[in-house]
Amino acid sequence: MRRFRRLWLVLALAVPCALGGATGVSADEHGTRIAIIEMGRILEEATAIHSIRSQGETQRKTYAEEAQREAERLRVIRDEILQQQTLLAPAALEERERAFNAEVTTADQRAKAQSQDLQRAVAEGEVRFREALSVVVAEVAGSRDIEVVLPVHASLYAVAEFNLTDLVIERLNEAYPEIVLIFDES
Repeated sequence: MRRFRRLWLVLALAVPCALGGATGVSADEHGTRIAIIEMGRILEEATAIHSIRSQGETQRKTYAEEAQREAERLRVIRDEILQQQTLLAPAALEERERAFNAEVTTADQRAKAQSQDLQRAVAEGEVRFREALSVVVAEVAGSRDIEVVLPVHASLYAVAEFNLTDLVIERLNEAYPEIVLIFDES
């Protein structure tokens, strides 16, 4: 029951404001201009995002090819050890197996490090993209005397002239056509 009273109170206050009643304050009176952007479209059409994805995929393929070559090299070594099982002294065989296992462990660690490096580089690229997007949105909003920019999903209705998506994409692609990912070369 208490919740319904609060709802009625909110509605009683909100309706006059929405209808421009004397108790309401409109955006024109306050001077606040609000615009929207479509984040989904920006993420689809920004060339910087495409460059991040492309570089990440290229590096992932490079790491995968390297891992495949290493796995093949290790298979050859394992096959040699298996062929020499009957020829080697037990101590020599044990030493070769220990060395082989150390190489396998090193290869696994390198693969994990490369995967983490790829994830880190892409994440850093995405952070730099968000920073670039913030700069561009602020510039576009400032040039149009807009004080607040919201993602479209946060609004119920917006006039088309207050949708800055096309302009933001255009300026973003001009100013930041690519974001170069930095991979650890060690």
